[in-house]
Amino acid sequence: MGIDLARRDLDFMYHNLDKLYELVYRTLRDTVERIKRWEPGNLDDTIYLVESMMNVIEEQATFFIAKYQPLGPELFEAKSLIRVSYDLYRISRYCREINRVIEYMKCEGKEFRASKETVEAAELTLKMLEYSYRAYRDGDDSLRERVAEMDDRIDKTYTDTLKYVASVEKITPLEVADLLIVRHLERIADHSVYISSIKISR
Repeated sequence: MGIDLARRDLDFMYHNLDKLYELVYRTLRDTVERIKRWEPGNLDDTIYLVESMMNVIEEQATFFIAKYQPLGPELFEAKSLIRVSYDLYRISRYCREINRVIEYMKCEGKEFRASKETVEAAELTLKMLEYSYRAYRDGDDSLRERVAEMDDRIDKTYTDTLKYVASVEKITPLEVADLLIVRHLERIADHSVYISSIKISR
């Protein structure tokens, strides 16, 4: 394998992944603000762009494997680029679903506001994404631990919401919205954990 050429190609793919991460991070940050304001946004164009960027990275990584036929750390790196790009794509999809929940509830003509617990979970999820990607790129175990701790808190919020819904005979539309949003946040948190769990040897 041409080590210098392979490293160059990997670095170029990481550059593309960084750009994808920045787009998805902005999308999640915007979604968190929209939860606070209860103002939906249309993410169809963003999702299309994210999916296109993911596909480019997947194609580049697949071509890299075919071209260099790596057997060591470079193979794992190429495979991790595919996995992380997919996780980022899934996060963007959950952002779109959250915006749809807000949109449908606004169509009811009522003034809704997300609960304090939902807003806190959204803010925590945004921080999780930041820490998870830094853990992946920088190999920071302390950030991985913080991501795991945050994930436990998100899981508890989701579990508490489910328990509340199960304990009452009737729930309000806002409580339904909270449950749906927290469920999407919980899935975003899981994908962040997946990203942070990948350890690259360079």
